[in-house]
Amino acid sequence: MKLSDIDRNLLVESALNIKGLKYRSAMEEPFCLYGLYEPRETGEYMRLPQEIAARVNSSVESLSVHTSGGRIRFRTDSGYVAVKVRLRNGNWMPHMPLTGSHGLDLYLYERGVDRYQGSFIPPMDQPERFESVVYFSDSRMREITIHLPLYSGVEELFVGVEENALLEAGRQYRAVKPVLYYGSSITQGGCASRPGNSYPAAIARETNVDFLCMGFSGGAKGEPEMAEYLSGIDAGVFVCDYDHNAPDSGYLEDTHFPLYRRYRDACPLTPVIFVSRPNFQPWNTEDIRRRDVVYRTYHKALEEGDANVYFVDGFRLFGGNRRYDCTVDGIHPNDLGFFRMAEMIGEAVRYCLPEE
Repeated sequence: MKLSDIDRNLLVESALNIKGLKYRSAMEEPFCLYGLYEPRETGEYMRLPQEIAARVNSSVESLSVHTSGGRIRFRTDSGYVAVKVRLRNGNWMPHMPLTGSHGLDLYLYERGVDRYQGSFIPPMDQPERFESVVYFSDSRMREITIHLPLYSGVEELFVGVEENALLEAGRQYRAVKPVLYYGSSITQGGCASRPGNSYPAAIARETNVDFLCMGFSGGAKGEPEMAEYLSGIDAGVFVCDYDHNAPDSGYLEDTHFPLYRRYRDACPLTPVIFVSRPNFQPWNTEDIRRRDVVYRTYHKALEEGDANVYFVDGFRLFGGNRRYDCTVDGIHPNDLGFFRMAEMIGEAVRYCLPEE
């Protein structure tokens, strides 16, 4: 027997038959799109221009269409919200659930807090094309945020509500510049169980500040081309978190400070937060060398008179108690690991943001 035959709570519907359901393209107003590169101008769900991504490396070119950090905000009094999704590709991973790599999740803003309401769960047999719905207890006006998949590109996305429901532009983020994250698969969200659990997304909910996720699995190596692109983004805070993707500590040494220097020359006033790898092993000499490289960039910047730099020691990110329960494979955080990263890195981000 299938598990869904034994437990109906495990049943996933991939096609909906809801009377009165009306879909609209997420590209259209009044939906507000965040975390993507000019989606309405390009007609594409992508994080940076393809021509820029191709100049960086093949991994960034491929991953640039993954929608990690992409969000939709709107208001509706519908008693449910549905989605119809067609993904570009199916990136099945043995250590990450489809709810994170392919799925979407929905948050409601109520009483000053963004609260998780439900997930749009892809089916196992065809996760690249599916419909899904999240129901509410009643029909009243609600502020909604939907997070897009972490590891799949979105080809088409339609959002559905009741045919006669009100649909309006959603709650705005604070009127400050977005937080810019650059880093590895961890920054991209691997291996969160759902998109809203990635640490950049969690920090954004707590601060109500927009963000851009430049996390690329295996592809964030601090190249000059990427540094140049990052330097052209008008950000409120820059979080530099690519330790894991450097092939070794020597490569990290050769690229880390130059990336900072290029960024600082272009953005002299933006706070920069340096982060070392979270799964730091204090007995591993290579881990020690890597952390020292990141710390030296921070210390050298201070010596040069830059008082707007900050260092987050990766060893502290997973905390003390149950530290070794924070990953799925010794590297990529599970939801506990992402929660602790959001707490620690979020503290630094909040310190750097202007007061409300």
